Amino acid sequence: MPAWHIFMEAAKTLDDAGIDFVLCGGIAVRLYGRVRETTDVDFLISEEDVDQALEFLGEAGFKIKRTDPRWLFQAFKDTSKVDLIFEAMGAVRLSEEVREHAKPAEIEGYTYRVIAPEDLLIMKAHSLSEERPRDLFDAFSIIKETDGKLDWHYFLDRSRPRAQRMLGLLLFAKSEHEISAFVPGWVIQRLVSYLPT
Repeated sequence: MPAWHIFMEAAKTLDDAGIDFVLCGGIAVRLYGRVRETTDVDFLISEEDVDQALEFLGEAGFKIKRTDPRWLFQAFKDTSKVDLIFEAMGAVRLSEEVREHAKPAEIEGYTYRVIAPEDLLIMKAHSLSEERPRDLFDAFSIIKETDGKLDWHYFLDRSRPRAQRMLGLLLFAKSEHEISAFVPGWVIQRLVSYLPT
């Protein structure tokens, strides 16, 4: 895990600056799904706040990097990395609906808002690649560890523009013995109905 004191410092810096964020990435996977090693902390913030966030982190002693102006800036301190994500895979942004569905979670004595598991599934499905096979198993762990008790209607609303990718993920999950029961058949049928004819 990243150094907790660095994570806390970054979160407090953003909070004190009035910059809204939700946690995503490995910490969110840890809360909803499986415990696995992660070396950074991912904050989903709005694009209009990202420059200010970088500025405040720089003033707090972080080394800043405008990594990719399409979706990601980063801040570093000691051996820890903070990702400031303003457009995650699957076109997930810090929209009003993402804010509304974020969940409170206590981490190291403080309460943070964490991206909803449904949005995290969308991110994981779109991050999946040869270089990132763990994202598939992150997604499976979220489905399994939540016992499939997801807001499937919200998931479907969010998945409609990318129905093929999400259908692929859920069909694969449905074929896995330990996860199959947690994937409702009606959700798969709805995704099929979204496919272009």
